[in-house]
Amino acid sequence: MRIAYALPLLLLATGAVAKTPAPPPESSAKLTAAEAPKMPPGYLAGQPPVDILKLLPPPPAPNSAGDVADRATYAASALGIDGPAWKAAQTQLSPPDAQFIGTLACAMGVKLSRETTPATLGLLFRSFTDFVPPMNVAKDKYMRPRPFTTDDGPACDPKVAKGEGAKLGPSYPSGHSGIGWLIALVLGDAAPAKATALREWGADVGQHRIDCRVHWTSDVAGGKILAVAVYDRIAATPAYQADVKKAAAELAAAPALTCPAS
Repeated sequence: MRIAYALPLLLLATGAVAKTPAPPPESSAKLTAAEAPKMPPGYLAGQPPVDILKLLPPPPAPNSAGDVADRATYAASALGIDGPAWKAAQTQLSPPDAQFIGTLACAMGVKLSRETTPATLGLLFRSFTDFVPPMNVAKDKYMRPRPFTTDDGPACDPKVAKGEGAKLGPSYPSGHSGIGWLIALVLGDAAPAKATALREWGADVGQHRIDCRVHWTSDVAGGKILAVAVYDRIAATPAYQADVKKAAAELAAAPALTCPAS
């Protein structure tokens, strides 16, 4: 099965070149199955997962206003290739690896590690466990191609340069954007004084996916919808509320961290 999206005249005017439609991206479920055993139980264990298809609208239809806007933003992002935002996006390619968590620590001004903040990281990882299933459902429902597949354009993820872009999985909604926003909401509960910095960081995670040219703007918006849906469910659980208190005490005592200005 091949998925084709019509290329609006606006992009033709900006110099984007249409290509033969790429094969559909690989299922997100295939990509995350190997990682699942490493994740702790989520807060919704034993409960129905978030029914994201009732909450998340489909991606923009071809040639709709949203589709035209997505493609215009993607075309414009070519101006930022190898620039500061592109390089910043390369520090957030693999949540929740050490480099990704490092950008979060810098935003909070607190050292985050398994040694110094185990309860905080546990809070995040349990939240991620609840985030992944509905993300997979939505990605596998829509199987939206990544923007770089429409014109063979460059992207900041090395998989794309290696011709392995399909391994990134479907585009909608953006998992990175959703995880970034979920972290902002969750840690905002544990560290209210850092809520503004966290939301700025969470928004930047989504914007960097656009800067990286691996997601459409509407993918990023969809990721935030998913994050809010998951947060609303997990925040109501007693286990989450107990873990937030542990993380709050831990963060208040955690070593301060100062990072160089980017």
